[in-house]
Amino acid sequence: MEGLFAVQAEDVLKGQLDHRRANLLERTALAAAEAARAATDVEVEGLGLERLERVRRQNRYEGEVAAVEARLAELDEKLYGGGITSPKEATSLQDEMGHLRRRQDDLEGQVLEVMELVEPIDARLAELATAADEQDGAIAAARGALVDAEAEIVREQAESDGRRAEAVAAVAADDLVRYERNRAAYGPSTVVGFSGSDCSGCPSSMPAVEADRVRRLPEGTLADCSECGRLVAR
Repeated sequence: MEGLFAVQAEDVLKGQLDHRRANLLERTALAAAEAARAATDVEVEGLGLERLERVRRQNRYEGEVAAVEARLAELDEKLYGGGITSPKEATSLQDEMGHLRRRQDDLEGQVLEVMELVEPIDARLAELATAADEQDGAIAAARGALVDAEAEIVREQAESDGRRAEAVAAVAADDLVRYERNRAAYGPSTVVGFSGSDCSGCPSSMPAVEADRVRRLPEGTLADCSECGRLVAR
C-alpha cells in the first residue's frame, strides 16, 4: 500500500503546484503592470485627440490671420500706391483696414489662447511618454519574474512526475485502476488508512460489522468503505 499512498501524495502535490502556478504573485504583478500600461495608452489616446482638435483650431485661426494680412497688404498698396484720388474711396479703404486689423487682433488672440491650451497637453504627453517607458520596463521585469517562477514549478512537477512513475511501478494494476476511478470524487483522500476500528476517511465511526470485515482482510488489501466509498488500505 505504500506505493499507492505515494502515488496519491504526488497527485496531491500536483494539485498544489497547479494552484500555485495559477495564483502566482508574479502573475498578479504582471497583470497590474499591464493594466497600468493600458491606462496610460488610453490617456495618451484621449489627450492626442484633444490636442488634434485644438491644433486644428489653431491652424484655422492662423489661416484666417494670413488671409487678413494678405487683404491688408492689398488695401495698403491700393491706398498708398497713388491710384486713389477720391477722399471718399480712401476713407472707405481706411475703414475696411481698421476693421481688418481689429479682426486680426481677435484672431491672433485666439491663436495664443489655443496655444496656451495645447501647452499643458504637451507637458502631460511628455510625462506619459516617460511613464510608458518605465511601465514597459516594469512589464518586462514582471514577465521575467513570472517565467522564472513558472520554471521552478515546472521543475518541481517534473521531479514529482518521476517519483510518481516509480511509485506506480510498485502498485498492482487493479489497485491503480480502482484508485484512478475514485480519485475524481475523493481527491486527496481517495485512499485512506484503517485504524483498526475505523476508516480514517469517514465523517463518522465505521459500523462495527464493517470494521470487523475490514479487520479480517489480509494486510495489503484495498477495501471499499461501505460508509463513505473511499478505498481503505488494510
